[in-house]
Amino acid sequence: MKKFLMFMLMIACTIFSSFAEPVSITVLHTGDTVLGDTTLFTIAETMLKKDFPDVKITWAKIDLSDGSTLTMDAMLAAGTAPNLYIDSMVRASKYIIPEYALPLDKYIRDLSKYNPGALDAYKKGGKILAMPGPGAAQAMLVNLDMMKDIGYTVPKDWTINDFLTMAEKVKKFYGGKKYATGMFAANQSGDYLINAWFASFGVSFYKPGAGYDKSVIADTGGAQVYSFFQQLMKAGYIPASSATLTDDDYAVLWQSGNLAATAFFQDWTGPYFKSAITQKQIEKPFNYTFVPFPRASGVKKVPTYYTNGAMVVYNSGTAKDIVTARLVEYINSARIQGELAKLVSVIPNRSDAIYGPSNPHTQEIMAIVAANGLQDVGITDPRFTERRSLQFPILQQVLNLKITPEEAINLYQKKLSAVK
Repeated sequence: MKKFLMFMLMIACTIFSSFAEPVSITVLHTGDTVLGDTTLFTIAETMLKKDFPDVKITWAKIDLSDGSTLTMDAMLAAGTAPNLYIDSMVRASKYIIPEYALPLDKYIRDLSKYNPGALDAYKKGGKILAMPGPGAAQAMLVNLDMMKDIGYTVPKDWTINDFLTMAEKVKKFYGGKKYATGMFAANQSGDYLINAWFASFGVSFYKPGAGYDKSVIADTGGAQVYSFFQQLMKAGYIPASSATLTDDDYAVLWQSGNLAATAFFQDWTGPYFKSAITQKQIEKPFNYTFVPFPRASGVKKVPTYYTNGAMVVYNSGTAKDIVTARLVEYINSARIQGELAKLVSVIPNRSDAIYGPSNPHTQEIMAIVAANGLQDVGITDPRFTERRSLQFPILQQVLNLKITPEEAINLYQKKLSAVK
């Protein structure tokens, strides 16, 4: 026992001696989250300062204007890597690599509290290179007020033919002023709102279990998806300007009640409804429900898209690593995950996250996930960020009817597989 106590004392002395000067760390993030009368970052920083009272944190927000990693790339080019990078996996996966990330196995003290398998995708060479935050799955959000107008009830397990029937009713009732769904191709941001359609037709981005070196998106029938998009365009079921719209345009159309059925996340609805009411686009939120994406003939289940943020600590080799890893532990703590689940409708990945009954729409989505599974678009692969930029120029040609579906999907598959 004496030897053990002496060992712990030596460890403590080593740690505290390394903080002879106040430690300053930089956190690059996508934004804070309001939790009641406080915020996520405020809670985490308060917890951290109980351990390291003199720590100074600089919170820097990411430029998300084009959906790329431009802020992170610029900081690295300037030699000012943030100590902590918090971002969606659609961008963060690029940096979850041994050359950049600090292995967190020896720093995070509550790894046993995470759900089985929750950390597996973040291990490289057997070491945890990032911590996943709680996530959210999307589903097809149906505007029930529009359905009442057109006299249509969406089946819980609907088909592409059902969707097209609904689309025609929307077109006729609103005279082309509202649309069956949304579409955009001006940028890569928000591509997950489009990619779920591939699952509707039973199309896989990559062969299950074969890794992410070679795409099979054309080999598994992806031309059907682009053919469907062109059908929507020709019939007037989506805006005629879809090729030049961005995901922000898509969101504005949704929040103003002009899209009948769209890919959406439950935790998005509150902020977008608030924006629409503030801008006097609507007087109050419209009624809605979540259902699975419609399925093509022969497709039994349509897996849905799941996304979450990840926290990557820069391996600086300094005492800052200890402080930064502790901040990660607190940001992802049971307390904060529980608050997020209760107030923002995300799905915790910890077994000890305690929260009250979740939003009924979140429960709808969780039931859809349980019944249909999750879509794999290669989001955990470090090459995913680079690959995101490949589809939208091709999709623009598809929506402008300048390329055949077969030519487009073969080109897309070739470009995906060419990223090494």
